[in-house]
Amino acid sequence: MILFSRIMASVVFRRVCLVAIVIFTGIHLHTATEPKMKAKSLYVSSTAEVNKSIRIALVSDLHIRRSPKAIVKLSELWADIIEQNPDVILLAGDYINNGGSGKGIGAIGPAIANVFGASGVTPVIAVLGNHDHWSGAESWTQYLSEAGVTVLENETVILDLVDTCIRGFGDAFTSHFEYVDFPKECDDMLRISLMHDPAGAFNPNVRGLILAGHTHCGQISIPFVGPIYVPSQAPREAYCGLYQDEQRQVYVSSGVGTSILPLRFNAQSSWDLITIHH
Repeated sequence: MILFSRIMASVVFRRVCLVAIVIFTGIHLHTATEPKMKAKSLYVSSTAEVNKSIRIALVSDLHIRRSPKAIVKLSELWADIIEQNPDVILLAGDYINNGGSGKGIGAIGPAIANVFGASGVTPVIAVLGNHDHWSGAESWTQYLSEAGVTVLENETVILDLVDTCIRGFGDAFTSHFEYVDFPKECDDMLRISLMHDPAGAFNPNVRGLILAGHTHCGQISIPFVGPIYVPSQAPREAYCGLYQDEQRQVYVSSGVGTSILPLRFNAQSSWDLITIHH
């Protein structure tokens, strides 16, 4: 009788543990897809003296679904970003979910772009990601430009008001990356490179500070193992967060949305408020 009671207690304990694990995992999977602001400070001065700073909002991989509800959620997120009063907003691509589905973006693209256009006097700079190329790069460029967003592909924009040059590269994942130098006018300014896939940051000519997305920090990342799959030729050390070597600083955002599976594990949905000291 005592043995039977012990066996039953063990069975009950295991079931309770299993239910607790399932509940915890479910809660974690849900909260991991709710975007949070991630604050980060970066230092790019080549000398010990740092006397300027700029606040950059980096927003990547929104993967917005084709529904009015998704536009409402995007508008709420955008209001949160604007409330932080960044000096510049950088969009690192993949604005649409499942860009390779063959579905048109004529209905949803302008709605997304109009949300981005509601930024007041804050400049918004964008590059395109692989899902944007698959769903129509020309259309995205048109929609975003008409909404007041500056779209870059292997070119540079000079922001005189914040003494900064933003060099936007084409997406390496879809073979749109082409190396371009900063213009001479940027020599005495803060220089930032923006791209979708961080693989482009490892072109031998690319130096300095690079901001990117694309990887979702793995989206599903197993503790002590890491991401199951990351579609990038960037080194594994540059899949998420800050990577540094003698030539470059690469900061890779986890991004906001999801791709293929509508869940995240150990890879929190986020946008980044980055204070760059220079």
